[in-house]
Amino acid sequence: MPSFCQQLRRQADPIWRRILDHPFLAEMADATLPLKKFRYYIGQDYAFIIDFCRCLAMACARATDVGTMQTFASLVNGTLTTEMQAIKALCDRIGLPAEPPPSAPTNTAYTRHMLQVSDSGSIAEIAVVLLPCAWSYQEIGEKLVLSKKLSTQPIYAEWTATYASKEYADLVGWHRGLVDDLALKAGRAEKERMNSHFMLSSRYEYMFWDMAYNLERWPV
Repeated sequence: MPSFCQQLRRQADPIWRRILDHPFLAEMADATLPLKKFRYYIGQDYAFIIDFCRCLAMACARATDVGTMQTFASLVNGTLTTEMQAIKALCDRIGLPAEPPPSAPTNTAYTRHMLQVSDSGSIAEIAVVLLPCAWSYQEIGEKLVLSKKLSTQPIYAEWTATYASKEYADLVGWHRGLVDDLALKAGRAEKERMNSHFMLSSRYEYMFWDMAYNLERWPV
């Protein structure tokens, strides 16, 4: 029988296929993506990561065992130090300010969705609302790294390498295993909420790439 995560992934497959085939990622694979679109994406990702860390911290607080608390605490620390340093270095390299820009409409909606679930939901709900971000990036990295043209654009190749690495795959594997374990303990109503959170986060993942490709701005 498929695991809970496998069931979620199967249900969300039409959305994830749209993500993996998005023009932003297709042009990145071909090394034809305009750098201004990548700059926009990195700036918005910088803003996104800050709220993502808040969600990780709330997951740490809601965890019911010390091992899970330790892992989420480590993720918060690693994201706020190592990953933040890396994104600041990348911003400097591609000509972006050291501070993140204001969040675009889609970015704001996505992070508010995650923060709301993290504030009011169970540890199972928090874990699953964050999963599409981590998991889809693994699939994106593993697909992009196969492109022979990607190496002609070192910035895109280096960005891809992070998400195609064994270390990243191991992290996603832990995350999926946690969600599966928590789903085994969840009741019907909680599983339905977990399903809903996963699907909405998946839709926002697609919209995030669309936002970056179209250089989304607030209309007023």
